[in-house]
Amino acid sequence: MTHIDVKNLLQLLGFFVQVRINLNSPKSTSLMCMETLTVQDIQKLLHAIEELHSLHDLGSFGAKALAIVHQLVPSEIPHLHITNFQSCSESRIYLPGHSGFPAVIDEVMRHHFTEHPIVQNMPLALRNVCKVSDFISWEQLQKLEGFYQQCLRVAGCREQMTLFLSDPQPQSWYQLAQQNASLVGISLNCSRRNFTERDRLILNLLRPHLAQAYQNARHYHQIQQNLTQLHQSLDRLGLIIVNTSGQIQLMTSQATQCLQNYFAKPINSQLPDFLWAWVKYQISSIEKSDSQEACLPLRVEHAGKQLVIRLVIESDKDRYLLLIEEQVLSLLPALNLLGLSSRETEILFWVIRGKDNQAIAQQLSLSLSTVRKHLESIFRKLGVHSRTEAIAQALDKLGILTSLSTV
Repeated sequence: MTHIDVKNLLQLLGFFVQVRINLNSPKSTSLMCMETLTVQDIQKLLHAIEELHSLHDLGSFGAKALAIVHQLVPSEIPHLHITNFQSCSESRIYLPGHSGFPAVIDEVMRHHFTEHPIVQNMPLALRNVCKVSDFISWEQLQKLEGFYQQCLRVAGCREQMTLFLSDPQPQSWYQLAQQNASLVGISLNCSRRNFTERDRLILNLLRPHLAQAYQNARHYHQIQQNLTQLHQSLDRLGLIIVNTSGQIQLMTSQATQCLQNYFAKPINSQLPDFLWAWVKYQISSIEKSDSQEACLPLRVEHAGKQLVIRLVIESDKDRYLLLIEEQVLSLLPALNLLGLSSRETEILFWVIRGKDNQAIAQQLSLSLSTVRKHLESIFRKLGVHSRTEAIAQALDKLGILTSLSTV
């Protein structure tokens, strides 16, 4: 096997990459000098690429990306800019620890936006790293009263090198310029016209990775926003996800609060025993019937409210969902379903509420003997012999459990 010197190989790679870039450069006469990268340049470039693809936070992307670029191509005023070509406005993020443009320049830049040589050469400048000197001589630059005399000169700059992180197609650029859309770019500003072709080559190689890193940060930010909205929505719902052993995999705060109100034991990593027994019974019933019919909900009454728990079995059956909803208990209309008379229903309602015969008589303006007669009729219709049995029988027929907070 022929031995290949790594240094020569990397320099050769740099040469061929530069040839390709030169063929696409905006001003071929100024780019005839071929530049190659040293081994150290390529090592720094590879390290920069690795750092770029570790950036996920959109809020800190600008400062961190500028720091990476500045390590490769130092400049006096590096900044990331978001440019709106319709409104001729630009917002900037500067590298921490470096001075930025004076605030007074913003309005002047907006007013003289179309004087910028790079703006005048869109969309060519979108596809390459460009310098102001690619398009205009030093003498011509000095004659620009707005862009140079009131902007760059005030900031102490004579040269600017710019790359954009977006690369719209040439035919779509003019449509984009008419829309309220913005493009993200990075500009490096120097007090001397001394950016080299090595600098351009480095930035041209880095540009697609900068663009991808920015898109990654945007997508990650959008995912984070969606997850936050999802968690906020879930927290307003009562949702519990458990595995086939009854261990809780996810439980929203609303569900936690409901279970703590209706079940005595602290809710840790396992469903309360009674609730897990109900889940297993429902699952067993479905498996025996070989049917995927929806389970009847579990209803638990407490303090004038009702907790409704619904079981959802996912198709792969490796986990179960419990949907929990707390409702204000409207018991009186429900008792009408038991086949009692209106007066008997009212009396049973107050019996369930814990009132004795005397209190019920006063509440309904009845005699004590009338209340007793209605109770006898209630017992007979429900097939029971006591108030306790009547309460249990009525709630059982309605599918309502009394609170388990004392269990």
